[in-house]
Amino acid sequence: RNGEFFYDTKGKRYIDCYCGAGTFNLGRHVQELSNTLQQQADKSDQGNFVLISQEKALLASKLISFIPAKLNGVFFSAGRGEAMDFACKLARGFTGQTQLVTVDGGYYGETGFSVSLSDGDKKKSFGQIPDIVSIPFGNIQALEERITAKTAAVITETIQVENACRSASEGFFKIMRTVCNRTGALMILDETQTGMGRTGKKFAFEHYGVEPDILVIGEALGAGIFPIAATAFTRKVQKFMNQHPLIHLSTFGGHDLGCRVAYEALELYEKTKPWENAGNIGQKLLEELAALQKQYPEKILSVHGRGLVIAITVRSDVMAQKAVTKLVKEGIFTATGKVARDAVIIRPALTISEETAKTIARSILKVFKTL
Repeated sequence: RNGEFFYDTKGKRYIDCYCGAGTFNLGRHVQELSNTLQQQADKSDQGNFVLISQEKALLASKLISFIPAKLNGVFFSAGRGEAMDFACKLARGFTGQTQLVTVDGGYYGETGFSVSLSDGDKKKSFGQIPDIVSIPFGNIQALEERITAKTAAVITETIQVENACRSASEGFFKIMRTVCNRTGALMILDETQTGMGRTGKKFAFEHYGVEPDILVIGEALGAGIFPIAATAFTRKVQKFMNQHPLIHLSTFGGHDLGCRVAYEALELYEKTKPWENAGNIGQKLLEELAALQKQYPEKILSVHGRGLVIAITVRSDVMAQKAVTKLVKEGIFTATGKVARDAVIIRPALTISEETAKTIARSILKVFKTL
Protein backbone atom coordinates (compact mmCIF):
# COMPACT_ATOMS: atom_id res chain seq x y z
CA ARG A 1 0.00 0.00 0.00
CA ASN A 2 1.42 3.34 -1.00
CA GLY A 3 -0.35 6.58 -1.91
CA GLU A 4 -2.79 6.08 -4.76
CA PHE A 5 -1.80 2.42 -5.22
CA PHE A 6 -1.88 -0.91 -3.45
CA TYR A 7 -0.46 -4.31 -4.39
CA ASP A 8 -1.72 -7.90 -4.20
CA THR A 9 0.26 -10.87 -2.87
CA LYS A 10 1.81 -11.45 -6.29
CA GLY A 11 3.05 -7.88 -6.53
CA LYS A 12 0.50 -6.62 -9.06
CA ARG A 13 -0.24 -2.92 -8.66
CA TYR A 14 -3.75 -1.48 -8.52
CA ILE A 15 -4.93 2.11 -8.67
CA ASP A 16 -7.25 2.45 -5.69
CA CYS A 17 -10.50 3.93 -6.99
CA TYR A 18 -12.49 2.73 -4.00
CA CYS A 19 -10.40 4.29 -1.22
CA GLY A 20 -12.27 2.52 1.56
CA ALA A 21 -15.50 4.25 0.41
CA GLY A 22 -13.82 7.63 0.62
CA THR A 23 -11.73 7.01 3.74
CA PHE A 24 -8.25 7.17 2.21
CA ASN A 25 -8.54 10.70 0.80
CA LEU A 26 -4.82 11.31 1.33
CA GLY A 27 -3.86 7.96 -0.12
CA ARG A 28 -2.83 4.64 1.38
CA HIS A 29 -0.24 4.32 4.13
CA VAL A 30 0.53 8.02 4.60
CA GLN A 31 3.96 7.85 6.20
CA GLU A 32 3.63 10.99 8.33
CA LEU A 33 0.43 9.68 9.89
CA SER A 34 1.77 6.16 10.30
CA ASN A 35 4.74 7.65 12.16
CA THR A 36 2.41 9.65 14.41
CA LEU A 37 0.39 6.54 15.21
CA GLN A 38 3.49 4.60 16.20
CA GLN A 39 5.09 7.43 18.16
CA GLN A 40 1.94 8.27 20.12
CA ALA A 41 0.92 4.68 20.86
CA ASP A 42 3.24 4.62 23.89
CA LYS A 43 2.28 8.12 25.01
CA SER A 44 -1.52 8.19 24.73
CA ASP A 45 -4.20 6.34 26.64
CA GLN A 46 -7.39 5.21 24.89
CA GLY A 47 -9.17 7.84 26.96
CA ASN A 48 -12.86 8.03 27.68
CA PHE A 49 -15.16 10.39 25.87
CA VAL A 50 -16.73 11.80 29.03
CA LEU A 51 -13.33 12.83 30.37
CA ILE A 52 -11.64 16.03 29.28
CA SER A 53 -8.34 15.50 27.49
CA GLN A 54 -5.86 17.72 25.76
CA GLU A 55 -6.01 15.53 22.66
CA LYS A 56 -9.76 15.92 22.23
CA ALA A 57 -9.66 19.65 22.92
CA LEU A 58 -6.86 20.32 20.43
CA LEU A 59 -8.50 18.28 17.68
CA ALA A 60 -11.91 19.85 18.28
CA SER A 61 -10.45 23.35 18.09
CA LYS A 62 -8.54 22.56 14.91
CA LEU A 63 -11.52 20.89 13.25
CA ILE A 64 -13.82 23.81 14.02
CA SER A 65 -11.32 26.21 12.46
CA PHE A 66 -11.02 23.90 9.43
CA ILE A 67 -14.77 23.73 8.73
CA PRO A 68 -15.95 26.75 6.64
CA ALA A 69 -19.16 27.21 8.63
CA LYS A 70 -20.29 28.68 11.96
CA LEU A 71 -20.09 25.44 13.90
CA ASN A 72 -18.83 25.48 17.46
CA GLY A 73 -19.19 22.03 19.08
CA VAL A 74 -17.80 18.60 18.17
CA PHE A 75 -18.56 15.04 19.22
CA PHE A 76 -16.14 12.32 18.12
CA SER A 77 -17.20 8.80 17.15
CA ALA A 78 -15.47 5.66 15.94
CA GLY A 79 -17.32 5.59 12.59
CA ARG A 80 -19.75 7.32 10.26
CA GLY A 81 -22.90 5.43 11.33
CA GLU A 82 -22.36 6.30 14.97
CA ALA A 83 -21.74 9.95 14.04
CA MET A 84 -25.12 10.01 12.25
CA ASP A 85 -26.88 8.24 15.13
CA PHE A 86 -25.60 10.88 17.51
CA ALA A 87 -26.70 13.67 15.15
CA CYS A 88 -30.26 12.30 15.14
CA LYS A 89 -30.39 11.94 18.92
CA LEU A 90 -28.99 15.45 19.33
CA ALA A 91 -31.59 16.92 16.96
CA ARG A 92 -34.46 15.16 18.72
CA GLY A 93 -33.18 16.24 22.12
CA PHE A 94 -32.55 19.85 21.14
CA THR A 95 -35.88 20.44 19.40
CA GLY A 96 -38.06 18.27 21.64
CA GLN A 97 -39.53 16.77 18.45
CA THR A 98 -39.13 13.25 17.08
CA GLN A 99 -39.89 13.48 13.36
CA LEU A 100 -36.90 13.12 11.05
CA VAL A 101 -37.30 13.99 7.38
CA THR A 102 -34.85 12.34 5.01
CA VAL A 103 -34.67 11.95 1.22
CA ASP A 104 -34.94 8.96 -1.06
CA GLY A 105 -31.83 7.35 -2.49
CA GLY A 106 -29.50 8.06 0.42
CA TYR A 107 -26.96 5.92 2.24
CA TYR A 108 -25.82 6.85 5.77
CA GLY A 109 -24.20 3.74 7.22
CA GLU A 110 -24.99 0.47 8.92
CA THR A 111 -26.17 1.44 12.44
CA GLY A 112 -29.68 2.06 13.84
CA PHE A 113 -30.70 5.54 12.67
CA SER A 114 -28.38 5.24 9.66
CA VAL A 115 -30.09 2.12 8.30
CA SER A 116 -33.54 3.62 8.91
CA LEU A 117 -32.58 6.77 6.99
CA SER A 118 -30.98 4.90 4.08
CA ASP A 119 -32.56 3.36 1.02
CA GLY A 120 -32.37 -0.41 0.80
CA ASP A 121 -33.72 -3.68 2.15
CA LYS A 122 -31.90 -3.74 5.47
CA LYS A 123 -34.52 -1.75 7.35
CA LYS A 124 -37.11 -4.27 6.18
CA SER A 125 -35.00 -7.04 7.71
CA PHE A 126 -33.90 -5.33 10.90
CA GLY A 127 -36.69 -2.86 11.63
CA GLN A 128 -37.33 0.83 11.12
CA ILE A 129 -36.84 3.47 13.83
CA PRO A 130 -40.22 5.23 14.20
CA ASP A 131 -41.16 8.70 12.97
CA ILE A 132 -38.84 8.88 9.96
CA VAL A 133 -40.38 10.07 6.69
CA SER A 134 -38.80 10.28 3.26
CA ILE A 135 -39.27 12.86 0.51
CA PRO A 136 -37.93 12.92 -3.06
CA PHE A 137 -34.36 14.22 -3.21
CA GLY A 138 -34.34 17.58 -4.96
CA ASN A 139 -38.10 18.18 -4.65
CA ILE A 140 -38.57 21.71 -3.30
CA GLN A 141 -42.35 21.41 -2.96
CA ALA A 142 -41.94 18.33 -0.77
CA LEU A 143 -39.51 20.24 1.44
CA GLU A 144 -42.01 23.01 2.01
CA GLU A 145 -44.88 20.61 2.65
CA ARG A 146 -43.26 17.99 4.89
CA ILE A 147 -40.94 20.04 7.10
CA THR A 148 -43.06 21.53 9.87
CA ALA A 149 -42.82 22.72 13.47
CA LYS A 150 -43.06 19.02 14.43
CA THR A 151 -39.86 18.18 12.55
CA ALA A 152 -36.67 17.69 14.54
CA ALA A 153 -34.36 17.65 11.52
CA VAL A 154 -34.08 17.22 7.78
CA ILE A 155 -31.22 14.93 6.83
CA THR A 156 -29.46 14.51 3.50
CA GLU A 157 -26.15 13.96 1.79
CA THR A 158 -25.00 16.81 -0.41
CA ILE A 159 -24.24 14.33 -3.21
CA GLN A 160 -25.60 10.78 -3.09
CA VAL A 161 -22.34 9.04 -3.95
CA GLU A 162 -23.69 5.49 -3.57
CA ASN A 163 -26.68 6.43 -5.74
CA ALA A 164 -24.75 7.23 -8.93
CA CYS A 165 -23.57 10.59 -7.56
CA ARG A 166 -27.08 11.99 -7.75
CA SER A 167 -27.20 15.67 -6.81
CA ALA A 168 -29.82 18.34 -6.21
CA SER A 169 -29.95 21.97 -7.23
CA GLU A 170 -28.52 24.85 -5.24
CA GLY A 171 -32.09 26.06 -4.87
CA PHE A 172 -33.10 22.82 -3.14
CA PHE A 173 -30.49 23.30 -0.43
CA LYS A 174 -31.21 27.00 -0.02
CA ILE A 175 -34.94 26.36 0.37
CA MET A 176 -34.11 23.62 2.85
CA ARG A 177 -32.11 26.13 4.86
CA THR A 178 -34.94 28.68 4.70
CA VAL A 179 -37.62 26.18 5.74
CA CYS A 180 -35.49 24.91 8.63
CA ASN A 181 -34.97 28.48 9.84
CA ARG A 182 -38.71 29.11 9.67
CA THR A 183 -39.86 25.92 11.41
CA GLY A 184 -37.04 25.42 13.92
CA ALA A 185 -36.00 22.09 12.39
CA LEU A 186 -32.27 21.42 12.21
CA MET A 187 -30.46 20.92 8.92
CA ILE A 188 -28.16 17.87 9.06
CA LEU A 189 -25.74 17.29 6.18
CA ASP A 190 -23.78 14.05 5.88
CA GLU A 191 -20.43 14.74 4.21
CA THR A 192 -18.89 11.34 4.90
CA GLN A 193 -18.06 10.70 1.24
CA THR A 194 -18.02 14.26 -0.07
CA GLY A 195 -16.14 16.06 2.71
CA MET A 196 -12.45 16.57 3.46
CA GLY A 197 -11.76 17.84 -0.04
CA ARG A 198 -13.26 15.20 -2.32
CA THR A 199 -15.49 17.44 -4.47
CA GLY A 200 -12.97 20.22 -5.06
CA LYS A 201 -13.76 22.13 -1.88
CA LYS A 202 -13.22 21.24 1.76
CA PHE A 203 -16.91 20.29 2.00
CA ALA A 204 -19.52 19.95 -0.71
CA PHE A 205 -22.01 22.25 1.03
CA GLU A 206 -19.75 25.12 -0.07
CA HIS A 207 -20.89 24.54 -3.67
CA TYR A 208 -24.48 25.28 -2.64
CA GLY A 209 -24.04 28.41 -0.53
CA VAL A 210 -25.56 26.97 2.67
CA GLU A 211 -24.36 26.02 6.15
CA PRO A 212 -25.81 23.14 8.20
CA ASP A 213 -26.78 23.13 11.86
CA ILE A 214 -25.16 19.70 12.22
CA LEU A 215 -22.42 18.28 10.00
CA VAL A 216 -21.43 14.60 9.88
CA ILE A 217 -17.79 14.01 8.96
CA GLY A 218 -16.69 10.46 8.18
CA GLU A 219 -13.56 8.39 8.54
CA ALA A 220 -11.55 10.52 6.09
CA LEU A 221 -10.95 12.69 9.16
CA GLY A 222 -8.35 10.16 10.27
CA ALA A 223 -7.25 9.48 6.67
CA GLY A 224 -7.81 5.76 7.20
CA ILE A 225 -4.93 5.45 9.67
CA PHE A 226 -7.18 5.34 12.75
CA PRO A 227 -10.98 4.94 13.02
CA ILE A 228 -12.46 8.32 13.91
CA ALA A 229 -15.44 10.35 12.70
CA ALA A 230 -17.09 13.52 13.97
CA THR A 231 -20.36 15.37 14.36
CA ALA A 232 -20.03 19.16 14.42
CA PHE A 233 -22.84 21.51 15.46
CA THR A 234 -23.74 25.13 16.07
CA ARG A 235 -23.35 27.06 19.31
CA LYS A 236 -27.09 26.98 20.06
CA VAL A 237 -27.10 23.19 19.75
CA GLN A 238 -23.93 22.97 21.81
CA LYS A 239 -25.72 24.64 24.73
CA PHE A 240 -28.15 21.71 24.84
CA MET A 241 -25.28 19.24 24.60
CA ASN A 242 -23.50 20.90 27.51
CA GLN A 243 -26.64 20.53 29.61
CA HIS A 244 -27.12 16.88 28.56
CA PRO A 245 -23.62 15.49 27.97
CA LEU A 246 -24.65 11.84 28.35
CA ILE A 247 -27.29 11.62 25.64
CA HIS A 248 -24.88 9.45 23.67
CA LEU A 249 -22.13 7.16 24.97
CA SER A 250 -19.15 6.04 22.90
CA THR A 251 -16.40 3.99 24.51
CA PHE A 252 -13.84 4.78 21.82
CA GLY A 253 -15.28 8.06 20.56
CA GLY A 254 -12.59 10.71 20.93
CA HIS A 255 -9.90 8.09 21.54
CA ASP A 256 -6.82 10.11 22.53
CA LEU A 257 -4.56 8.25 20.12
CA GLY A 258 -7.08 8.71 17.33
CA CYS A 259 -7.32 12.42 18.08
CA ARG A 260 -3.55 12.79 17.75
CA VAL A 261 -3.61 11.02 14.37
CA ALA A 262 -6.57 13.08 13.15
CA TYR A 263 -4.87 16.28 14.29
CA GLU A 264 -1.83 15.42 12.16
CA ALA A 265 -4.13 14.48 9.29
CA LEU A 266 -5.76 17.92 9.47
CA GLU A 267 -2.29 19.48 9.45
CA LEU A 268 -1.58 17.54 6.26
CA TYR A 269 -4.93 18.48 4.70
CA GLU A 270 -4.21 22.15 5.39
CA LYS A 271 -0.65 21.91 4.10
CA THR A 272 -1.40 20.07 0.84
CA LYS A 273 -4.92 21.41 0.12
CA PRO A 274 -5.88 18.22 -1.76
CA TRP A 275 -9.27 19.72 -2.69
CA GLU A 276 -7.45 21.86 -5.26
CA ASN A 277 -5.99 18.80 -6.98
CA ALA A 278 -9.34 17.01 -6.69
CA GLY A 279 -11.08 19.89 -8.43
CA ASN A 280 -8.54 20.20 -11.26
CA ILE A 281 -7.86 16.52 -11.95
CA GLY A 282 -11.48 15.56 -11.31
CA GLN A 283 -12.82 18.00 -13.89
CA LYS A 284 -10.48 16.62 -16.56
CA LEU A 285 -11.39 13.04 -15.70
CA LEU A 286 -15.09 13.88 -15.72
CA GLU A 287 -14.76 15.43 -19.17
CA GLU A 288 -12.95 12.35 -20.51
CA LEU A 289 -15.58 10.02 -19.12
CA ALA A 290 -18.39 12.21 -20.44
CA ALA A 291 -16.80 11.94 -23.91
CA LEU A 292 -16.70 8.16 -23.44
CA GLN A 293 -20.42 8.17 -22.68
CA LYS A 294 -21.08 9.89 -26.01
CA GLN A 295 -18.95 7.26 -27.72
CA TYR A 296 -20.85 4.35 -26.13
CA PRO A 297 -24.37 5.66 -25.39
CA GLU A 298 -25.82 2.16 -25.73
CA LYS A 299 -23.66 1.00 -22.80
CA ILE A 300 -23.14 4.12 -20.65
CA LEU A 301 -26.38 5.89 -19.73
CA SER A 302 -24.83 8.79 -17.83
CA VAL A 303 -21.72 10.15 -16.12
CA HIS A 304 -22.15 12.32 -13.03
CA GLY A 305 -19.88 13.59 -10.32
CA ARG A 306 -17.87 16.42 -8.84
CA GLY A 307 -14.18 16.58 -8.09
CA LEU A 308 -12.79 13.10 -7.59
CA VAL A 309 -16.03 11.22 -7.08
CA ILE A 310 -17.63 10.15 -10.35
CA ALA A 311 -20.35 7.63 -11.19
CA ILE A 312 -20.64 5.82 -14.52
CA THR A 313 -24.20 4.52 -14.84
CA VAL A 314 -24.56 1.63 -17.27
CA ARG A 315 -27.39 -0.40 -18.76
CA SER A 316 -27.80 -2.90 -15.90
CA ASP A 317 -26.51 -4.16 -12.56
CA VAL A 318 -24.94 -7.11 -14.37
CA MET A 319 -23.04 -4.87 -16.78
CA ALA A 320 -21.78 -2.71 -13.90
CA GLN A 321 -20.43 -5.73 -12.06
CA LYS A 322 -18.79 -7.02 -15.25
CA ALA A 323 -17.14 -3.63 -15.69
CA VAL A 324 -15.81 -3.70 -12.12
CA THR A 325 -14.42 -7.21 -12.62
CA LYS A 326 -12.71 -6.28 -15.90
CA LEU A 327 -11.30 -3.09 -14.36
CA VAL A 328 -9.67 -5.13 -11.60
CA LYS A 329 -7.89 -7.14 -14.29
CA GLU A 330 -6.70 -3.83 -15.75
CA GLY A 331 -5.33 -2.75 -12.37
CA ILE A 332 -8.20 -0.45 -11.39
CA PHE A 333 -9.89 -1.33 -8.10
CA THR A 334 -13.40 0.08 -7.74
CA ALA A 335 -16.97 -0.97 -6.86
CA THR A 336 -20.59 -0.49 -7.81
CA GLY A 337 -22.85 1.81 -5.79
CA LYS A 338 -24.50 0.48 -2.65
CA VAL A 339 -27.82 2.04 -3.72
CA ALA A 340 -27.45 2.26 -7.49
CA ARG A 341 -26.01 -1.16 -8.35
CA ASP A 342 -25.92 -0.19 -12.03
CA ALA A 343 -23.31 2.49 -11.37
CA VAL A 344 -19.53 2.14 -11.20
CA ILE A 345 -18.13 4.61 -8.66
CA ILE A 346 -14.70 6.15 -9.27
CA ARG A 347 -13.22 7.77 -6.12
CA PRO A 348 -9.41 7.68 -6.11
CA ALA A 349 -7.11 9.37 -3.62
CA LEU A 350 -7.26 13.15 -3.84
CA THR A 351 -3.51 13.18 -4.36
CA ILE A 352 -3.49 11.35 -7.71
CA SER A 353 -1.38 12.68 -10.54
CA GLU A 354 -2.68 13.70 -13.94
CA GLU A 355 -0.90 10.68 -15.42
CA THR A 356 -2.73 8.33 -13.03
CA ALA A 357 -6.03 9.94 -13.98
CA LYS A 358 -5.22 9.35 -17.65
CA THR A 359 -4.46 5.71 -16.88
CA ILE A 360 -7.85 5.39 -15.19
CA ALA A 361 -9.59 6.89 -18.22
CA ARG A 362 -7.66 4.65 -20.67
CA SER A 363 -8.48 1.55 -18.67
CA ILE A 364 -12.17 2.41 -18.52
CA LEU A 365 -12.19 3.00 -22.28
CA LYS A 366 -10.54 -0.38 -22.86
CA VAL A 367 -13.08 -2.15 -20.65
CA PHE A 368 -16.13 -0.55 -22.26
CA LYS A 369 -14.89 -1.45 -25.72
CA THR A 370 -15.22 -5.11 -24.74
CA LEU A 371 -18.45 -5.01 -22.70
